[in-house]
Amino acid sequence: MKSRSAEQEKRPIVMLANGHPPFDTRIFIKEARSLVQAGYTVSMILPHTQDTEKDGVHLYAVKPLGGGFDKLFVSPWRILGKALKQPARSVFCIHDSDILGVGLILKLFGRKVVYDAHEDTPLQISYQHWLPRWLRGPYAMFYYLLEKICGWSFDAIIVAEPVIAQYFPKRKTYLVRNFPLAHAFRTHVPVPYATRPQALTSVGTLSKVRGLIEMLEGARLAAPRASFEFVLGGKFAPASLQEEVLKKYTVRFLEWLSFDAMVEVLFASRVGIIIPNPIERYKTNYPVKMFEFMAAGLPVIASSAGESAAFIKEADAGILVDPLNVQEVADAIVWLFTHPAEAEAMGQRGQALIFNKYHWEKENETLLTVYRSIPA
Repeated sequence: MKSRSAEQEKRPIVMLANGHPPFDTRIFIKEARSLVQAGYTVSMILPHTQDTEKDGVHLYAVKPLGGGFDKLFVSPWRILGKALKQPARSVFCIHDSDILGVGLILKLFGRKVVYDAHEDTPLQISYQHWLPRWLRGPYAMFYYLLEKICGWSFDAIIVAEPVIAQYFPKRKTYLVRNFPLAHAFRTHVPVPYATRPQALTSVGTLSKVRGLIEMLEGARLAAPRASFEFVLGGKFAPASLQEEVLKKYTVRFLEWLSFDAMVEVLFASRVGIIIPNPIERYKTNYPVKMFEFMAAGLPVIASSAGESAAFIKEADAGILVDPLNVQEVADAIVWLFTHPAEAEAMGQRGQALIFNKYHWEKENETLLTVYRSIPA
């Protein structure tokens, strides 16, 4: 047992976010709860309807966002105001690039600051449909330089994927990958594969660039040759895409799912599918939904383009397809639903890979190392 004096040395941790829901899987379910379990006092400041407390994490709400102007220019000041009211010895963790300026101001006040870079921000900006094309390059360069300055100024950097580390000083950058919580899947009431509904499932952000149309067309082509239901869970981007899709295609749409609800949906499925378009942004990222499919024992239809394909190959945990070839997608769907024994074996191999190697419980050790590296 740790001594009382050792516990008192732990700095309070305050997580700041501007573009994530209050109970985000990485920020709240994985990081905040893990830090509480390790003995830290953890708070969050982000847009929400009211202050609350859950699982030992204190959530301080700022007024929910309006439009883009509010998000970029009003909300950060509200977050900063509440952050400055937290104990001065706290460590502040920035979770969104649009509040990096808040982190720099906190450094000017002598606070300890960590940046958790979830995505390759400059690359992500180059694909933002809401930005005029002429503005994307300069805007991406602005964030490239801003992240460089923050990398030099902040006390530690956390990156969710190896490719993001290139932007930051090696000596204080830590890789904390967004792998699944093995415990959440391991402790779920076992659902034998043979008794699961004939469901093909995709969850998360539903957008064209993430392969939504290719999935829908593949499912449409596969339908005459195999019996299954296509289940979509998440949020359409843009929102106008929802009406277009639900009018044209036969799917069961579950809207946005909490983490626990998402786990339930996966255990009520037979096949997971995730085939983002082969653009640079998705060639290097680690799609967390793919790992969650594997953790639930689902064989995965995944893109053959990009680094994530290596995880499927490692365990022979699914079928890799050209994400733009809807006939390949359809053939993969048909094969998995008409070869249930082989599909189940693929799912079991993928699940074993997650439980034994690629899970949050291992990544959490690095997360704790980050906060231990900051002097008390």
